[in-house]
Amino acid sequence: MGAQAQSNVQLNGLVDAYIGSMRMAGDKASKSVVGSGGLTTSWWGMSGTEDLGGGLTASFALNGFFRTDTGETGRFGADTQFSRDAYVALAGSFGVVNLGRSKAPNFLPTIAFNPLGDSFTFSPLVLHANVPLFNGTGWGATTSSDTGWSNQITYTTPSLAGLKANLHYQFGEIAADNGKRNMGLNLMYFSGPVGLTTFWERTEVSNPVPVALPGGATRTNWMLGGSYDAKVVKGFITYGESSSDLAGVPDKATTSLGLSAPVGSGKLLAAWANTKVDAGNTRDTVTVGYDHTMSKRTDVYALVMNDKITTFESGTSFGLGVRHRF
Repeated sequence: MGAQAQSNVQLNGLVDAYIGSMRMAGDKASKSVVGSGGLTTSWWGMSGTEDLGGGLTASFALNGFFRTDTGETGRFGADTQFSRDAYVALAGSFGVVNLGRSKAPNFLPTIAFNPLGDSFTFSPLVLHANVPLFNGTGWGATTSSDTGWSNQITYTTPSLAGLKANLHYQFGEIAADNGKRNMGLNLMYFSGPVGLTTFWERTEVSNPVPVALPGGATRTNWMLGGSYDAKVVKGFITYGESSSDLAGVPDKATTSLGLSAPVGSGKLLAAWANTKVDAGNTRDTVTVGYDHTMSKRTDVYALVMNDKITTFESGTSFGLGVRHRF
């Protein structure tokens, strides 16, 4: 009798909302908000796996972001429906081969090596790396091609003594210039209390909708990071640089430090990021707060952030929020 494949499909996601006041560096005034994604961008979707036998597994994921405060789909107006994940994969003793839209090389190292994880609202490192300011400061993200890449093939190696690598290649598929492409890799190492990471990426295509970077530019980004968990406190450190071959686009260098410490039923969080622009402004962002665990799926948090760019007014923000996983 032949073996019968085992399969499963799950509906899952995360809902995060907060109330607070936001003022980034260069903003003219504070803005009172009910916002979405204080600690994690809200998302929902489907994923599944099938055991094909012989050590081979097939899987898929279709996950999309949404804004809890308004009910709109996507992280922003032009975002695609499944911009978080849209892929099919095969896994075995050789590793994992993934086809479709999935994480960019910069994503996992950035969120795993700062104490506020994947907060695109309050994490200083994530804000400097991935979130431009549209308030007259002219501040742009150090990574230019999003935290996820479309039209991508990704290969993930098996874990070797705690070390795992991800190799990324994005086909540009731009009608006017099919030669454009993105490529990169990251390394993640975890052993006991020690964590180490690095990523490198060379990009010519923006995402989630692939178009050539402004001016036909090629951007290069890299970062090194480390963490150490001493139980009473966990420390984080990163350093990275961003450059472009386009005239007039300055190089940037970002340093970040952070810590998390268990206190009661939650964690005290503190993070700082500093980005120096070649022959330009310097940005410093500091966030402190507390994340309280209520159950395996629900936590509440309180965060305060100060953001400053030289030659512009600084801004202070705070948020009180709830995050629920399902």
